[in-house]
Amino acid sequence: MSSPPPYAAWFQTVAGFSPHGWQRTLGEAADCTHRLLRIPTGFGKTAGVVLPWLYHRVLRQDLGWPTRLVFCFPMRTLVEQTEAAIAAWLARSGLPVSVHVLMGGVEAQRWELAPEQPAILLGTQDMLLSRAMNRGYGTGRARWPMTFGLVSQDALWVLDELQLMDVGLATSAQLAAFRDHDAAARRRLRPAVAWWMSATLQPGWLRTVDFGAQVAALDEQSVRIPEAERQGGLWDVRKSIELRDAAAEADVAKLALDLHQPGTLSLVVVNQVQRAVDLFQALDERCHERKGKTRVRRPGTPELKLVHSRFRGAERAQWSRDFLSRAASRPEALPGEGRIVVATQVVEAGVDISARLLITDLAPWSSLVQRFGRCARYEGESGVLVVLGRTKTAAPYAEAELDAAAEAVAALARSAGDASPRAVDAFEQACAPDLLGRLYRYAPAHVLRRRDIDELFDTTPDLTGSDLDVGRYIRSGDDRDVRVFWRPVEPQSKAVSREHIGRVHRAELCPVPIRDLRDFARADRGGRPVFALDYVLGAYRRVEDVDRIPPGSTLLLPLSAGGYSADLGWNPKASAEVAPFLPPGEPADGAALRLDRSAEAAEDDSLSQAAWKSIATHGRETAEALRDIADALRLPARTAALLDLAARWHDAGKAHEVFQEAIAQDARSKAGELGLRRDLAKAPGEAWTGKGYPTRPGFRHELASALALLALLRRAAPLHAALLGGSAELLAALGEPPPAAPPEEAVDGNHPLARELAELSEEELNLVAFLVCAHHGKVRTAWTSTPLDQAAGHGGIHGVCEDDALGSFELAAAEGDAPVPSLTLSLEPAALGVGARFGASWGERIAGLLEAWGPFTLAYLEALLRAADVRASMDATS
Repeated sequence: MSSPPPYAAWFQTVAGFSPHGWQRTLGEAADCTHRLLRIPTGFGKTAGVVLPWLYHRVLRQDLGWPTRLVFCFPMRTLVEQTEAAIAAWLARSGLPVSVHVLMGGVEAQRWELAPEQPAILLGTQDMLLSRAMNRGYGTGRARWPMTFGLVSQDALWVLDELQLMDVGLATSAQLAAFRDHDAAARRRLRPAVAWWMSATLQPGWLRTVDFGAQVAALDEQSVRIPEAERQGGLWDVRKSIELRDAAAEADVAKLALDLHQPGTLSLVVVNQVQRAVDLFQALDERCHERKGKTRVRRPGTPELKLVHSRFRGAERAQWSRDFLSRAASRPEALPGEGRIVVATQVVEAGVDISARLLITDLAPWSSLVQRFGRCARYEGESGVLVVLGRTKTAAPYAEAELDAAAEAVAALARSAGDASPRAVDAFEQACAPDLLGRLYRYAPAHVLRRRDIDELFDTTPDLTGSDLDVGRYIRSGDDRDVRVFWRPVEPQSKAVSREHIGRVHRAELCPVPIRDLRDFARADRGGRPVFALDYVLGAYRRVEDVDRIPPGSTLLLPLSAGGYSADLGWNPKASAEVAPFLPPGEPADGAALRLDRSAEAAEDDSLSQAAWKSIATHGRETAEALRDIADALRLPARTAALLDLAARWHDAGKAHEVFQEAIAQDARSKAGELGLRRDLAKAPGEAWTGKGYPTRPGFRHELASALALLALLRRAAPLHAALLGGSAELLAALGEPPPAAPPEEAVDGNHPLARELAELSEEELNLVAFLVCAHHGKVRTAWTSTPLDQAAGHGGIHGVCEDDALGSFELAAAEGDAPVPSLTLSLEPAALGVGARFGASWGERIAGLLEAWGPFTLAYLEALLRAADVRASMDATS
C-alpha cells in the first residue's frame, strides 16, 4: 500500500477547499479519543469531523480508529442535509464506504451484516440513542441486541448541535462513561469514542454523574478556533438586530411581508408546529384575494413554504431540492418576488441556506445563536434579524430560559446592534458570569444510570405487552414521538397480517408527538383506529389501550383515518383520506430485508429459507465467515476461537423433529439424498410446509442448540466447572448429591466435539452457550414460557419441552465433521438455584458473563455471530 498524501492536501481534494486551521489540527491528530468541539456555524463542522475518520480509518486503514462513524443529530433535516454532503466527499475520495440513514422503517441495508467494513450511520438521537440503549426504535425486537452491540463498540459517535439534544445529551455522556468503565474494568474488543460539537458548546453540559470527572481535561484539549483567527470573512458578516413586540400570527405575517424584499429569501422561525401552520396560513391568506374557485394570488407576493418536523420523509425529501439548500436559495434561483419560508426549530442547524431577513420567536440563547446562523450565512453578505416578543406560552421552553435570552438580545442590540459571529463572540466573552450561566443552563430531567443500562440488556418481551421506556432518556415531556404510516386497511379490522402490509419505507413515516397520537386515537373523542406490530403474533394488531403506546413505536393508520396532508403535514383535524404513499422503485437488499422481517415476530424463521444445507455444512460456513470478520478486525485469537466454536454449534437444535417436520416431505424427495437427511439447517422457501410449527408454536431451535451443547458436555464431563464442578459438594451438603449418569449415556472424552467443550473454562463455556442461544436475538438472558407455550399447555419454553430428544446428527468439529449421539434435552437450567445435573441456572450464568464481559461486548459478539450466520445462509454452497 502506498503512503497516503498529507492530510491537508487530501482534505482539499475531497472537500474542494483548503482546511481551516482547526480542521487541519483535528485531522492530523493520529489518536482517536473523546473530544469537545466548539466551532461557530458556517465553519465546516461536518467536513471537519467526517474527513479525519475517512482519512485515518479508511484511507490509512488504522484500526486504532473505530470502523463505524455514528453521526447523531437532534432532528431529521440535519440527517438529510449531511447525507448529501457526505455522498459528495465519498465520490471525490473514491473510498469504499457505505452510508446508511437510520430513520425508522425497514432499513434493508447491509451495514449490520458487514461489521468489519467501514460504514457511516446517520440518524436522529431518537433512532441512535434508542439503539445505544438496546431498544432500537423502528426495528424488530430481535434486532435490538445486534444494533446495540455495533453502535456500542467499534464506533466513533459524533453528536452534533448539542444545544438541541435536551436530555439526550446527558444520556450520550453517561453511555460514554459506561463504555469507558467496561473498557478499563472488563473486556473491550474494539474502541468506542465520542465527539461532542456545537457552536455554543458548554463543557458543563457534560458534567454528568459518571462522566463529569473527564470534562475538565477534555475542555483543556477542546477544539476551538484560536482567538487570533476570529476576524475577517464570516466573522465580520454584518447582521443588524432589533426587537419587535409582534407576537400574534396575523401581526407576524404582516411584519414579514412588510420587511421582505423581492428577489430575496426571508426566513420566519417559530417555536411550535401549530404556530408555524397558523402563521403560514395567515401569510397565505394575505397573499391571495377572493375565495373558493375564484381565489387567486395577489400580484407581487412572494412564494411561501412551510417546514416543520411533522411531515413524512417523502415530502421532506423534496425540500432540499426545491428550496432548502444553498443552491436553491441563491438570488438567481429565487423567484422574482422572492420566497418566505416559515419554519420551526428544524432549520436551526444543518440547513445550508442564507436569508436576507430572519424573523424569529424568542428562544433560548443557544437556539437563537443557531438561528442567527441562517441569516447572511456567506462571506460578503449582510442581513436583518428581528427577534419577536413573548408569545402566550413559553412551550416547549422554560420561562427562565426565555427571560435570560430576552435580556441578552436586548443587551446585544443596545451595545452592538449587530449579531455577526464576531459580535456574538465578543458579547459572550464580556458577559457577566451570572447571565452566562442562565443563558447556558442545562438540567436534564432524567439521567441514565449504570443499573438502567445493565437491566436493558434483557430484551425478553413483557407478558403484559409493556416494555421498559427509554424515551425519557432521549427527549423530555411531550417531545417524545411515535412514527405513523398510512395504508389502505379496513378500520374495523382487529388484526392485519404483515404480508398484507409488506415493507414499511422510512419515506412514508411521519413523526407525531405521542400525546397527539393518543388524543387522535382515544375512543371517547371519536378516535380513529391505530395498529401496532405484535411481536408474539407477528401481525399488526389494533391497539385497545392507547395510553400504553410507548415512545418510538411505529404505528399503522388506515388511509381513511385522515390526520395528514402533503401541504401542512401532520394535522389531527384533517378528516380527508390521506393520499397513499408510492414506494420507491429501488431494489431492496434481500438478505438484510429478511433479517428485518425475521426480527419482527417471535416465530418467524424465514432466515432458514436458503439453499439446501445440513447443520454441519451451515455451521462450518458460518465459522468461516466469522473467521473472516475476526481476522479483519484483528480480534484476540482466543476470542476468535470461541466465536468459531459457537458458530459451529449454533444450529444444532435444528436436529429437533419439530424443526425437521416443517420441511415438506415431497420437497425433500425431489431434492435427492441431501433433502432426505434429518439434520437439515436450510431449505429453499418453496420446501417449507408454510404452517410454522403447529405442534409446538413458537419453537426456537437456538434454545434446543444451547441445551444440546450442555447435554453433550454432561455426558462427557459431568464434573466440568461449568456444570457440577463447583456445585457437587454444595448439593451433597444439602442432601441432594448429583445422580450418577447411566454408563450407557457416557460419551468418550476424546470425542472431538465433547473434547472441545471440556477444554473450555467455566466462563468460556457459558459464553459459547450464550452466543449459541442468542444468535437470533429471540432467546437470550431469560428462559421463560411464552404466551404461545402457555396456550399450547405443553409446559415447555419456546416450544422446547423437558426430555425432548435430538436424534444423532453431524456437526462441524475443529477438523472435519463429527457425529453427535442422540441427546435428551433438559430444561433444568431454566429453574432458579443450583440444579442436580447441570449446576448453575441460566440466569446465574448470564449474570457472571455480564460481570466479566459487560453488556456492550457481549452484544457486540452476538452481532458478529449473527452477521456471519446471515452471510453464510446466503451462500449457495451445499
